[in-house]
Amino acid sequence: MVRSKEYVEHPLIWSETVEARLYQQAIAERACRRNTLVILPTALGKTVISALAAAHFLYHHRDMKILVMAPTRPLVFQHKRSFGQFLRIRSEQLAVLTGKVPPSYRKHLWEGEARVFFATPQVVRNDLKQGRLSLQDFSFVVFDECHRARGRYAYTYVAKRYVEQAPYPIIMGTTASPGCSRDRIREACKNLYIEQIEFRTEKDPDVAPYIHPVDVEWRQVNLSKEYRTMRDILRRILWKRLRRLQSMGVVRKKLRYITRKDLLKAGEELRERLKGASEAEKGPIFGAIMLQAACLTAFHALGLLETQGVHPLRRFLERVEKKSDQKKSYRNILNDSDYHLLRKH
Repeated sequence: MVRSKEYVEHPLIWSETVEARLYQQAIAERACRRNTLVILPTALGKTVISALAAAHFLYHHRDMKILVMAPTRPLVFQHKRSFGQFLRIRSEQLAVLTGKVPPSYRKHLWEGEARVFFATPQVVRNDLKQGRLSLQDFSFVVFDECHRARGRYAYTYVAKRYVEQAPYPIIMGTTASPGCSRDRIREACKNLYIEQIEFRTEKDPDVAPYIHPVDVEWRQVNLSKEYRTMRDILRRILWKRLRRLQSMGVVRKKLRYITRKDLLKAGEELRERLKGASEAEKGPIFGAIMLQAACLTAFHALGLLETQGVHPLRRFLERVEKKSDQKKSYRNILNDSDYHLLRKH
């Protein structure tokens, strides 16, 4: 039996645009009342939920504004496109602010007729510090990829200023990956003033009716000689650095079993060790952190090759080379003789 689709009906949501999924509506409704962390796997509709909540605030607080932040420019523009498809408001009322927009014009945008703003957190932080922006007129702020709200990341500063400036601040943090530990979740919740958590998976009873089975057909393909050669070189680059981390006691698994998650955890542990380290101890720890970052870069390069192919890998390596003067971990890889061999292919 095929379930007929029903759609959300709201004065500020375009008709027959947003499927009426009960779990999304329930989460959005609760998020309109308290600061909420929304944890949903990819494709379950975090953007829809934030748009539903935004529609509520736009309708009931017509003199107030909405801010949606995301950590990268592509994500910022993606949110703007999605909200533009969902919300029944004029295009002039949607504004994008990134580092590509001159500061003087950003001030003009903040003070203009727009009601929903899409921005990178660094831009928001800078404009708050320079007096180009006040958050007192914002009824609702979304922090996408909110697991990044740690330490000195811009989200932490923006949340603090929002709570200080707005009379009735409501925050929504959204993420598909809150981190591997409860401590990371607690830290994000603390930094974003979260009061409740909404967590769902595909197996939850209110989500399962909307999940459609996927038919997977596996096909074996012959890998090109160029691909195999580049893969082997990248593995050598990675394994050399992993062996050094092993010798330092930073990672303890066998090489083939070390994952990106293991490296991220190792990085957290190294940074914790820095806090109580003496000056003499800090040098080796910084060296280990640099190696850990180099391993993550090599892991990412290998993943690009294996999942997207040679051309995306080459574009990534070009970006690494351009930014090598800014990161020791990049220079560590670029100075490897195997890297020069890799770039010949």
